[in-house]
Amino acid sequence: MDEKRFETEEFFSALLVEEIMKEFLWPTSYKVIDDGLNLFAEVVFPKCTFLISDDGLGGTDLDFTSYKGEDLRINISVALWVRNLRASDLNLTKRLSVWPNEEDMKTDLRNTMITLQAYFLPFIKGEDDDLIEDVKSFH
Repeated sequence: MDEKRFETEEFFSALLVEEIMKEFLWPTSYKVIDDGLNLFAEVVFPKCTFLISDDGLGGTDLDFTSYKGEDLRINISVALWVRNLRASDLNLTKRLSVWPNEEDMKTDLRNTMITLQAYFLPFIKGEDDDLIEDVKSFH
């Protein structure tokens, strides 16, 4: 019996993350590291690192993974929630389709960068030690 697998086209890549990030001004230099599998891109700033990945539904997910040299794991959704912040307050661009596609991946990456710029630049610069405590108090 011939089994057919459901396969989706992949639109996420570290190269795309780097391309979209170049559209924005960042407070410090950064490096985008490709995992080689198009599963995630590691974005390394001097005081903060995050992983951005394909969420499997045509969008992205982001986890902060280090802050001032200390390993951690804070999902952006949790960080928004503990601070009572909403990405929806930022008038972000809507997706075009319910099906994964290249334009929606770009839109989602841009929306993620807009959210980072609006709410997390102090953390990226190493100037927001309170976020870690806010997340700890949430757990």
